[in-house]
Amino acid sequence: MSGLEASAVMGKPISFLSVDAEGAASLEEMWKQVASTGGHWEGDVWCRSAEGDEYALRISATALRTENGRIDQYVLLLSDITERKRDEERIRYQANYDALTGLPNRSLFTDRLQQAVLSASRGQQRVGLMFIDLDGFKAVNDNLGHDMGDFLLKEAAKRISSCVREYDTVARLGGDEFTVVMPNIESSRDGAIVGQRILKSLDAPFVWGDRVGRVSGSIGIAMFPEDAPDAETLLRNADAAMYQAKSQGKANYQFYTADLNQEVHERQTIKEGLIGALERQEFQVHYQPRVSVAKGAITGVEALLRWKSPELGEVPPDKFISVLEEAGLMPDVGTWIIEQACRQQVEWRKAGVDNMRIAINLSVRQLRRPGLAAKIREIAEQTGANTSRLELELTEIMLIKDAESCVTTLWELRELGIKLVLDDFGTGYSSLTYLRRFPLEIIKIDTLFISGIATSSDDADMAKTIIDMGHGLGKTIVAEGVETEEQLAVLRTLGCDDAQGFLFCPPMKGSELNLLLARGRWQKAGG
Repeated sequence: MSGLEASAVMGKPISFLSVDAEGAASLEEMWKQVASTGGHWEGDVWCRSAEGDEYALRISATALRTENGRIDQYVLLLSDITERKRDEERIRYQANYDALTGLPNRSLFTDRLQQAVLSASRGQQRVGLMFIDLDGFKAVNDNLGHDMGDFLLKEAAKRISSCVREYDTVARLGGDEFTVVMPNIESSRDGAIVGQRILKSLDAPFVWGDRVGRVSGSIGIAMFPEDAPDAETLLRNADAAMYQAKSQGKANYQFYTADLNQEVHERQTIKEGLIGALERQEFQVHYQPRVSVAKGAITGVEALLRWKSPELGEVPPDKFISVLEEAGLMPDVGTWIIEQACRQQVEWRKAGVDNMRIAINLSVRQLRRPGLAAKIREIAEQTGANTSRLELELTEIMLIKDAESCVTTLWELRELGIKLVLDDFGTGYSSLTYLRRFPLEIIKIDTLFISGIATSSDDADMAKTIIDMGHGLGKTIVAEGVETEEQLAVLRTLGCDDAQGFLFCPPMKGSELNLLLARGRWQKAGG
């Protein structure tokens, strides 16, 4: 590496080596030590060749004395250790930096966070810590390939890094998790500004050749010393805030609050309980009738998942459904729900309730899983169910985020005779484009607009707009969460087609609905 030949250096003074300031200081120390003690010195120095290339030498210097003890000359042994030094640097780099993105890894991040907290505690300063999780990354990785996933991670690392100061530390902890250490920030407002920048940077599509990936970010922010006394607790609390951001619909940032630890503990307990719950037969499917607003006839039912844990008891759906999704358990549980709904349809047929329509909620991962339509066809054939009497409910956010990948699947489902339902309309992007593009036949107005429909003119106007627009596109309109006669009366005036809610019937086991379904009509209490 050095290009030095023994014949070219023999007998030459050490000054022929071109060294940097650190190397010059090492050589000066060598002369001092050897001259003063008359002993031995050994050290490493970086040099530069005539061509400008760097190389490393190990120099061993020994003083030779005359018979009377006077130093007569020095002998220097030069060894080229460039490759060894390069190897050491590579090992050191690999130990501290992420191979894919070049960002600091968990080890270096931990060290820098600890140093930032220590420095802040001495100088009475603040440290902000962000925990960032990329929403939707697994779908990109699964559907567009691991090479596209790697590209996205590298690009996301660049985008996040571009949003922070030069002396902040952006690190990749692993997978799709990133952190940002922000030493010496004035207030939480600074953290909010950076969070907004990062969310905006991640919002743009990731384009690689003919492949386009989309992700968003869930960001948790914790502050030292307000939220934690040390680095370890600060990280844990930022992580808790990140999960809070996910639970708020993703693509947002949340600051840590003291009650989040309880929520995180609760979610972890639920997650542990859900693992194996399907095999232990802890789930049930309940059904809630859907009623014609004009005639009171029962037009179908919605299948709703319920979980009774031996340890936790009956866990509310809003507590465990999102955990099922995050834990990757929803595709298998969703398939089981479809099986149960098909079997229940056949049971009702045997009981004289023929061709009852059953609506089933689809999860994001179910929609993304290849072969969904084929799987439903297989289940229907095995159980004897009629697919033309099945409905599948999707949310707006599912269609927006996975428009390209799911359009083929939706048409395959439609070819089976399955009706597709747009659930929770009005809570997302509410785009007319996908109402025309996708084979959607039913629109469900979210409870958010129905709850105040009898008392708020704004809510009534919003409901009327959705109903009129839906009818203009040839869609059936269903109102969710109807609880009072007054709400039902307004919906009847507005021309809403169907409604469901506790006014008519709470979700019940299939066997408990036999009498009501056989009658075929809803009757109010005392009616």
